[in-house]
Amino acid sequence: MALQAVTFPIMTIVKNHLIVNCVFVFIALFIVGLRLFARFMSGAKLWWDDYLILFSVPQGVGMLVIQGLYAPMGVGRPITETLPNLVIILQLTLSYALIYTLCISTVKLSVLFFYLRVFPNKHMRVATKIVIAFISVWALANILMFLLLCHPFAASYNPAIPGGKCGNQVSAFIAVGVYNIISDFVVLTLPLRTIWTLNTKKQMKLSLTAIFLVGLLVSAVAVARIITLTHLELANITGTMVWVDFLSTLEVNLGIICVSLPMLGPLVSRWNKTRGASKLGNYNQSERSGQSGSKLSSRKKQPGPDTIALHSIYDHGEDTIHAATVFAPEEQSPNASETNLSPQKASSALDRPGANRIVVESRWEIKRS
Repeated sequence: MALQAVTFPIMTIVKNHLIVNCVFVFIALFIVGLRLFARFMSGAKLWWDDYLILFSVPQGVGMLVIQGLYAPMGVGRPITETLPNLVIILQLTLSYALIYTLCISTVKLSVLFFYLRVFPNKHMRVATKIVIAFISVWALANILMFLLLCHPFAASYNPAIPGGKCGNQVSAFIAVGVYNIISDFVVLTLPLRTIWTLNTKKQMKLSLTAIFLVGLLVSAVAVARIITLTHLELANITGTMVWVDFLSTLEVNLGIICVSLPMLGPLVSRWNKTRGASKLGNYNQSERSGQSGSKLSSRKKQPGPDTIALHSIYDHGEDTIHAATVFAPEEQSPNASETNLSPQKASSALDRPGANRIVVESRWEIKRS
């Protein structure tokens, strides 16, 4: 049984919008699936950033479902033709706005909790927690605004309610959109100062900057959405909602995709290792044995499952302790046939003059959680 009183043929532009968003929802589901696979493959446990993005996925799918429900109700047609469907359209519009606000805030919170997971820098973590609190409070305020904008509440979806009064709903939609753009900029630029203080090559800094700023694609869609909102008229909602409907669903699902792409690092690393292994297989045994010493000496410790290329960032505060022990040879007696290794401070052992020394160094890092 159809929800609407009157069913209309779906307009071509509405059908095209629906197809495009179906593709983006499928891509979002695929990317999030790869993200989870990458986490399990690396042996890392899921954390709050993963749980939040999982919570946002059904919301993005729900917005696509509402867009699909809208389609045969006369989207793109003047309100004079679709008036019998007005109540159900306004009910879906209210649900759409609430889901949009919750979903876009959940995606931002996922990014911020990702920052907490990979950045040990104390000042960065404090700033991130402040932004988390701000976005959480603002999301709650936006939801309450939509619920309290009309009195009684039924007037928000039924203009025929006697004595019903509503605030400017279009202005409320635009205000939420402007907030999203500002908060996008704050969230995406938050780690840049820390990245550019890394003790690494400029090319690596540029690469990390590009990874974190890929979310600006979502901001571009948000700007386009605000432009379309300025042309939205509740008095002719079906005739003016075509692009708003499309861009809202596109924005949230594109956000899920952009947030999850950087988490596929373990899969990329494994693919690169597989390619490297296949290339090494082309060398003969003599070349491999002849170069084994140099390969062992150039082997580097791989970052842990919860790290990206941010190992040069250290928080030298009270929550992190960095220490090192060096075993250096003692002075050898004339009659001694062996040299004993004794633990010394790193600076005294490494700075001691002399040649033909064996130095064994071990480092560790202790973090309080």
